[in-house]
Amino acid sequence: PRPKAGVFAVRQAPVLHHNLRVSLSETGQFREYNPQRDYLKLVSTGRQNAVADKLGLELSHPVLWRWKDRIDRRFMAMFTDYPAMPTAALPSPAAAGLAEALGPKPLCGGCGAKVGAEDLAMALSTLPDPRNPAVLTGPGDDAAVIRRAEGLQVLTTDHLRAFTADHGLMAQIAAIHAMGDIWAMGARPEAALAQITLPQLSPRLQAETLREIMEMAAATFTAAGADIVGGHTSVGAELTIGFTVTGLTHRAITKGGAQAGDVLLLTKPLGTGTILAAEMAGHRSPKLQLGEALAAALASMTAAPMAAATILRDHATAMTDVTGFGLAGHLWEICQASFLAAELDLAAIPLLPGAAQLAAEGMASTLAPANRAALIGHIAVPDAPAAALLFDPQTAGGFLAAVPPDQARSVLMALQAAGSPAAISGRLLAAKPKITVLSR
Repeated sequence: PRPKAGVFAVRQAPVLHHNLRVSLSETGQFREYNPQRDYLKLVSTGRQNAVADKLGLELSHPVLWRWKDRIDRRFMAMFTDYPAMPTAALPSPAAAGLAEALGPKPLCGGCGAKVGAEDLAMALSTLPDPRNPAVLTGPGDDAAVIRRAEGLQVLTTDHLRAFTADHGLMAQIAAIHAMGDIWAMGARPEAALAQITLPQLSPRLQAETLREIMEMAAATFTAAGADIVGGHTSVGAELTIGFTVTGLTHRAITKGGAQAGDVLLLTKPLGTGTILAAEMAGHRSPKLQLGEALAAALASMTAAPMAAATILRDHATAMTDVTGFGLAGHLWEICQASFLAAELDLAAIPLLPGAAQLAAEGMASTLAPANRAALIGHIAVPDAPAAALLFDPQTAGGFLAAVPPDQARSVLMALQAAGSPAAISGRLLAAKPKITVLSR
């Protein structure tokens, strides 16, 4: 038997891998493994010196320590300098132009997998106006509003492609994300239906995965005052979690009620899409720890905004949750619906730790280019890395609320006292719809 040393495992692995493939496929020739007689041992002795030993010969010199240090650092770099995640191979034969349409990067998860604003608007433009007089708003706002005897019913649906292997965490984020539209309309969540697509698993794993999802989802909805009352499951290519949510209110806050002079309040920092894209790509930043940025993004996504929604319900003239179309895209919806222009103060917009640095290093969600393209001719932005985050799709993002100027300061203080990292980020102006981003 050979001595216990990693070098033998390293040399054995390719031969073992090849022979296993031959055995399973029943094609090809087996390879023979011939272990080496001895191996070089480099041992650091401290004070930047090392000893080398092979075949009974020993040598000690500082040059050996530098050699060992270079070998060790190159090995450890393999755990941080990850190669870029390759795009999956296309089926053969593939339709002409498919590779160009899919782009050079794998599709992002979360709200980064959303259809772009222009494509969505084109598809929805063919829908007829609601004919039922009880339906007050159709597609276009955060949620549908239906008149009921006991008030206004608000109805919305959302689902997310999984971006984490933690099923409970993904369910919590998906539930908060789905309720965002209800809260943004000034309503209280009441009931939810689950729509869950599970990857193909063994019956035991399928049941366990579904149990983890439903337990965390139920706890999240219960904390918000709602119940899961049913749903649907199916088997597909990947995990997708979604919820259809209904809520009640006596005054629906739409995107079209803002007034000139209103102050824009943002309740959560931006950057989840960029951070998730960097994590998916295995990006290594020379200036930050990606794990810390990801932890901050997950903490932001799992921060339930019930307190912020309650405060804004009584003060906002218009409100939306910042999700797939990014801050700029959702602000543009308010500008169009209220027929106002907007000014954003780039320096006043809260950002997640590391998000601006990752944007400066070229990281972006796959939906970001479509978000930017949808606003060509409608927005003026400075050339700054932070400006790219205005188009960053947010998952379980915060609220963007228009508040009368005489109430803005007190509302901001109430939000911050409730634990929200809210900030005054801009204002609305009496002018033709347009967004101007100011940089100090």
